[in-house]
Amino acid sequence: MSYANKPHGNRRHHHGGQSRYGGGGNRPNTPRTPQTTLTPPPPQRQKRFIDINTDFGQSADKRLFEPIETSLLSYVSSVNIPCCVHDGTPREVLEAIVTAKQSNCVVGAHIGYPDPANSGYAEMNISDEDLVAWLYVQLGTFRALVQANGIDVDHVRPHGALYAQMIDNPELTRLVAETLYKVNPWYILIGPAGPVLDEVAQKVGIRTAPEMYIGKRYTNTGVLDKARLHESLASQAALDQARQLLNDNSVTASDGTVVKVKKFGTLHISPRQDGAVMIAEKLKIMLGQPYPLSLASVGDSGWV
Repeated sequence: MSYANKPHGNRRHHHGGQSRYGGGGNRPNTPRTPQTTLTPPPPQRQKRFIDINTDFGQSADKRLFEPIETSLLSYVSSVNIPCCVHDGTPREVLEAIVTAKQSNCVVGAHIGYPDPANSGYAEMNISDEDLVAWLYVQLGTFRALVQANGIDVDHVRPHGALYAQMIDNPELTRLVAETLYKVNPWYILIGPAGPVLDEVAQKVGIRTAPEMYIGKRYTNTGVLDKARLHESLASQAALDQARQLLNDNSVTASDGTVVKVKKFGTLHISPRQDGAVMIAEKLKIMLGQPYPLSLASVGDSGWV
């Protein structure tokens, strides 16, 4: 009779004594395979959608800065071009737009005070009505020149004295923002990162890009040090500042305090900054790819 046909009662059960393993009732003491501890992969660094921005087409000191400006176009994602008021003739502005387009840089209007004698770097005591009218002239002129080249205005950045006043002047900042919003509610306003720009953005409803100005000094409240705005850091210090912003979202203030930066959407490198091209090149490597503001806002929303 085969084993399969034997009655169950004839099967031998090993509850003790000699087992088929040659010992007692226990299985042999074979070494257990150690469990492998799976080390989780390091967290992936979150993709940063940040614009690298510079000024382009400034006629002041053109002989000194034009080669640097042109070199910067290889590493930045957006440029600010004068609007024929504080600087630039219509032909010069048109040529700058063409060059920026050929370099795959988006273009923005560099608005300023109607003060070509000082290249827009001096504050002007003009009425709100006059300033608004001059802003309309600049935006309209610039948009016509840009659209003639088959592209459109990506953003608007105040220049010189107008930019500096936006650090701590909410009334002026709101006036600029409201003027831009009336012309085109889709315009992105670049301004100094800080509470003034944040508050105006909420009140007016305009899209903004808080800007960190590479190579400039900051106060222990995290805003540009207006009293030292004419100063620039040495090239290595400016590069270290940019690296700190990208790695830690912080900046070291003039008094040595490390201050967290709430948010920023663009990094500005002036052609006048010592080592500007080197800094822009390193920044592009650190970011992997800079994104113009219109695309960066889409990326931050999760659509990219």
